[in-house]
Amino acid sequence: MNILVLGGGQQGRVIAVDLARSLAHARVDVADVRAPALPPLANLRWVEADLSDAGALARRLHGYDMAVGALPSRFGYGALQAAVEARRPIVDVSFCAEDPLSLDADARRAGVAVLPDCGLAPGLTHLCAGRAARDGTPDAITMYVGGFAQDRTLPYGYCNTWSLDDLLEEYVRPARIRRDGAEVELPAFADLDLVDVPGVGQLETFLSDGLRTILQTFPGVRDMAERTMRWPGHVEAVKPLVAAGNFVEEFRARCAVNPPLDLVAMMTVVRRGATTQRATLVDRYDPATGMTAMARTTALTTSAVAQWVAQGGGGAPGVRPLELVGGDEAAYGAITGALARHGVNVRWETT
Repeated sequence: MNILVLGGGQQGRVIAVDLARSLAHARVDVADVRAPALPPLANLRWVEADLSDAGALARRLHGYDMAVGALPSRFGYGALQAAVEARRPIVDVSFCAEDPLSLDADARRAGVAVLPDCGLAPGLTHLCAGRAARDGTPDAITMYVGGFAQDRTLPYGYCNTWSLDDLLEEYVRPARIRRDGAEVELPAFADLDLVDVPGVGQLETFLSDGLRTILQTFPGVRDMAERTMRWPGHVEAVKPLVAAGNFVEEFRARCAVNPPLDLVAMMTVVRRGATTQRATLVDRYDPATGMTAMARTTALTTSAVAQWVAQGGGGAPGVRPLELVGGDEAAYGAITGALARHGVNVRWETT
């Protein structure tokens, strides 16, 4: 099995190392214009490549059995197109602006599985929604997710663990949700709320645009929303920065913490009639490996999905978002089992 990881940045490097260590039989190449910091593993290497040209990427993919995408969002859709053209399955973590489901017909004709949005959210949130929905169409799905500083007294209760430009997008991009059966767009800060997360405490939540493919793949769900979580008071503190246009500069100056002692919390809450199922994950910076909770829950989820595909999973050809995978108990078990080996655990509760 020859695997090409596209991009050796914060997520791609972690994905590649985990794949090389988890799949001893596989050769893992990391393609990037710059050499990432990789440990000396016999089945792991860097290959210099400019991945901005989808046509050239498709030709390169002919030398591999599958691809794992971890490129900046502006290149994400092109990577999916390249994999379909090369007739190679791809597991991708990029949050591209384009709709990955638009490639479904092409992927089916090519006979390959395309698994987009395989990070934390969208990604693990959707896998859990799919698992909860296997017994019938839910009435409502709410996905809560947040990454922030363990120390709530730090500026804005936050520490930088990923792209600040992408973080700003969470605050300014309208959120697409479904209410009373109708799809609507609302500003991110239009609907503030509070929620209690087991093991963390009370957090404030606001709408974010992370539902993505599930708006189309689960058309019968009457109410759906993704909500980003932060320590209480965060929204009022960042609103002036967003309005003034100096959000990125302020967070770069005041939220760079070393080590980045972060905390990630996720809840996927699925209601059907009088029954509510809740999947909860809480993770923190790992001092033993120096890995942030954001990397552990995002990159390791991508790696877990890629391991499942490399070992014969992936399902039928076509675009297969994780909400369509979660209903397969064997697939769900394989993916969450790979995460559990790193101490990243999803816990379920039914009321």
